[in-house]
Amino acid sequence: MVDLVIGVGNEIRGDDRAGLAVIDSLAAAGASVRLVRSDGDPLEMIDTWQDADSVALVDAVTSGSVVGTIHRLDVDDGPLPALLASRSTHLFGIGEAVELARQLGRLPGALVIYGIEGAAFAPGTEMGASVAESVSVVAGELEALMEAADA
Repeated sequence: MVDLVIGVGNEIRGDDRAGLAVIDSLAAAGASVRLVRSDGDPLEMIDTWQDADSVALVDAVTSGSVVGTIHRLDVDDGPLPALLASRSTHLFGIGEAVELARQLGRLPGALVIYGIEGAAFAPGTEMGASVAESVSVVAGELEALMEAADA
């Protein structure tokens, strides 16, 4: 079950729009959970998920994997891998936000991160086809989780 989805990104930076595109897709499908668009501010994210039981966070990542690869990371499994540390076009990476929340005792009950591998982050670029396809896959998975919770 997921009761909050946070999409992180930047509208004008190509593949970095992935998290926001997932939120747009879920909103268009009439998602029954809280949807939040974020620019990646760690304190804002921590405040946003404070009252949530189960959170899905979606952002573009760069780890050297094939563009469009979907990385699923359960925060309960321990410290986050390096692919989420300072590899963001945001001031801080989502890895830093999660580890800060862990140290402050402010993680939600469950937090799963969906990192969509991107490559084109320059201002004014379009989101690539592989990333757009992965956006659809992640949105579909989250919709299925929401439907299962509603059943």
